Amino acid sequence: MTAEDRRAAYLPLPLLLQRGQRWFSDELVARLDAADVAPTTPAHTTVLAHLSQDTALSIAELARRSGVSRQTMHRAVTQLIDEGLLSSTPGPGFPRSTLIGLTAAGTRRRDLALGILRDLERELGERLGAGTLEELRETLARAWQR
Repeated sequence: MTAEDRRAAYLPLPLLLQRGQRWFSDELVARLDAADVAPTTPAHTTVLAHLSQDTALSIAELARRSGVSRQTMHRAVTQLIDEGLLSSTPGPGFPRSTLIGLTAAGTRRRDLALGILRDLERELGERLGAGTLEELRETLARAWQR
């Protein structure tokens, strides 16, 4: 491959990251469908992943942890409540404060989705090598610490 071929084949890092994100998203949706589970969008999986069975969080905290606006998080939470995956209970403090928690159905969906994502990571590790995958995880975690 010539230097000109390499320049022509060069993709900016955001595009490579987008390809990776798309692969994870497409595979997650396909595998949930194959498991006969109602579709869960990657955005919804992100919301579910930030919750645990014993911890309810405010929409503002979920938004902060997910790196999205409160409005975006509110929309996703509303959809997940309508699907029976999340519950909303009055929170302490402000009158309109609410805490968002997982329902039993939400816990099952979250656990299934996270299991699929772990499988996908394992597959990626087989492609790249376990050391390279761990290095990638550490590098990305360092680059975007929260």
